[in-house]
Amino acid sequence: MLKALHISRMTGLLLALFISTMAHSQVVEFAPIQHQKLKKYNSTERNARILQGNTLPFWDDFSQGIDTLKWTVSGASYTETIGFNAPSIGMILLDGVDANGNPYSVNQADQGETDYITSKPFDLSSLSDDNSESLYLSFFWQIAGRAELPDESDHLTLQILNADGTWVTIWRQLGGLGIDTEIFTQEIVKILPAWQHAAFQFRFFSEGRQSGPFDSWLLDYIYLNDGRDNTNLDYKDRSLTQTNELRIGDYGAYPFALLKDNQDGIWSTIQNEFYNLENRFRAMEYSIAIRNSSTMNTTAINLNTPFNPVPNALERRSFESRSFEEIPVPKNETNLEIISSLTTGDGLLYEVDFFSKDTTFFPTVNYELNDTVSTSFPILDYFAYDNGSADYAAGINQRSGQLAVKYNSPEEVYIKGISINFTNPRQVNQAVDINIWKDLDEEPIFTREDLITIKEAGQELQYYSLDTNIRVEGDFYIGYTQYINDFIHVGLDKVNDTGDKLYYNVVGAWAQNEDVHGSMMIRPHISLEAPFEDPVAPEQSIRIYPNPVETVLNLEGRFSEARVFDSFGREIFLERQVSSKGEIVNFNGQRPGIYVLNLITEAGMQSYRILVK
Repeated sequence: MLKALHISRMTGLLLALFISTMAHSQVVEFAPIQHQKLKKYNSTERNARILQGNTLPFWDDFSQGIDTLKWTVSGASYTETIGFNAPSIGMILLDGVDANGNPYSVNQADQGETDYITSKPFDLSSLSDDNSESLYLSFFWQIAGRAELPDESDHLTLQILNADGTWVTIWRQLGGLGIDTEIFTQEIVKILPAWQHAAFQFRFFSEGRQSGPFDSWLLDYIYLNDGRDNTNLDYKDRSLTQTNELRIGDYGAYPFALLKDNQDGIWSTIQNEFYNLENRFRAMEYSIAIRNSSTMNTTAINLNTPFNPVPNALERRSFESRSFEEIPVPKNETNLEIISSLTTGDGLLYEVDFFSKDTTFFPTVNYELNDTVSTSFPILDYFAYDNGSADYAAGINQRSGQLAVKYNSPEEVYIKGISINFTNPRQVNQAVDINIWKDLDEEPIFTREDLITIKEAGQELQYYSLDTNIRVEGDFYIGYTQYINDFIHVGLDKVNDTGDKLYYNVVGAWAQNEDVHGSMMIRPHISLEAPFEDPVAPEQSIRIYPNPVETVLNLEGRFSEARVFDSFGREIFLERQVSSKGEIVNFNGQRPGIYVLNLITEAGMQSYRILVK
């Protein structure tokens, strides 16, 4: 748990939720964003499983997401990126917030049980004596990973439900600094005959601070079966362990308009990692392909390439595709599917009867499921450093503070919009300025006040369309200005580290980020053609000063009407008086922030941003 001046191991940053006063001079990384990925079934599979319930052998590596026919989940979430060196892709995260990211308590000192994942019932009442005595449950766990480290008083607990309906603790792991946060440890626990009954269940839960996403644990690769002993810790399984990595330069998404004319030398290789979970060597091959999700046309990059040398027992190894210069250019904007697969001979778990030599296959354990990984690479209308999903949130906590992300376009383009992943739903309707800079030492070339909007179901980022032509080439910067001292939460992808592209200004001068590792989810949307016809600008005869204003604002020039609106779009009626050159508007006593002044002139309505200090 976090103590008064405790420095978490999450990239060495101070947790912003409770010690924000110490973090004014830097960008701060918060704790993980909660995600849910549910395993998909067709109707036949789902109906069969509902009728059948959990049976032996039971196996779940979470490579397909959370299987709601196997588990009841309370607060636990799914992740592919928080853990290090997983046995297979996909794992379960348990921490101090529920599935919506809300803490279990608003009291910072409260401790107790937090996230749960509970198996659906098993009927173990009819096991033979031999099978009953050889029933074992194994699983992999990791402390913290890339998340916050549990203290030595925090726990990860395994319980079973006995025949009396009582939950009994059969295993517990304490937190603390002495445990390697990058290793998944495998445990195996005997399920005693006395615990076996017609409605057997087991569950994992975390215990720790209940006031935020702290004290984090990861679970993976859970296996319950008979015919085992306490040394049965390897599996006839070879797995892929992470998402596919593909970049164009530093980018995880690239504009279609720029791809079609120039691909030479811009593609990285495609990278992944395998893990051999069997205690013997295994010859195997890999294939990598890129598929157009619109047309389903596929380009093979590697096809049945042998691993050389042959993978050893229990070996983990990174691998990559061959180099390639270009792919067939899509006809339209699309998402490319990057598909990596292993050819291993993996399949259903089976056993051979000693006497009859008959072979029984178990469809509940299919080791082939984790042999293929598909990852999306958008070729749409935007640049992005991120991989499309926020692992954490990051931000600054300074009123009038600014945050910017550096991009580079190889040719002249127009920015038609900016998308930002504002992750905190409690900050909806908070005003921010959307900014574009050509040079951070100069004023923005575009600034407009907008609100953080409510996300629709499934929406990751909020999109802010521009209403004027903004042309850039080479380096440019996009970002926002905030007008509160609270942290504005913006999504952070931890897979691709482009922290050197992030800049912030909280004390009147720009600084390059050195603390947060990852990619902020702030993206420019571009077009080659001007989105708007440039209107002829009317002559300006209005003078407004001082801006920023603390007390009174002078309006000089010819106008017939003046109206003032606050940051939520509500008209406010301020004290005004006529002056020799126009009017004086009294902002004395108004809340600091952005206001909009609308003036009706001979040229039409003119809008002006007024910053009240």
